[in-house]
Amino acid sequence: MLPELLSGLRIIFGLLFLLFVPGYALTLALFPRWKELDFIERIGFACVLSIVTVMLSTLFIDLVLHVPTTALNIIAALLTLTALALFIWRVEILVIRVVEKRKRSKREVGKEDAEK
Repeated sequence: MLPELLSGLRIIFGLLFLLFVPGYALTLALFPRWKELDFIERIGFACVLSIVTVMLSTLFIDLVLHVPTTALNIIAALLTLTALALFIWRVEILVIRVVEKRKRSKREVGKEDAEK
């Protein structure tokens, strides 16, 4: 009973990782603001980008890096790409916050100059 349950959970989480997670991380990196895409659009892009990411990263590690295409190597490449996309997304969010903060401070300085 337990091995069957674990096998089923492994399949579910494996498919979720292969068909959703890398693409979702890439959609966050490509469209960092939540207002740019609706939730349904983000989910659709995530599924499509995940499939493309899995295929291209597998080809890249096989043809360019000459690493054997085992399940472990593919997962390592996808985890690396996902982590990189999430890092880029976080940096973009920080840059957006800094830019918005500077714009707000410039507006406040402009209001103070107008009052004088």
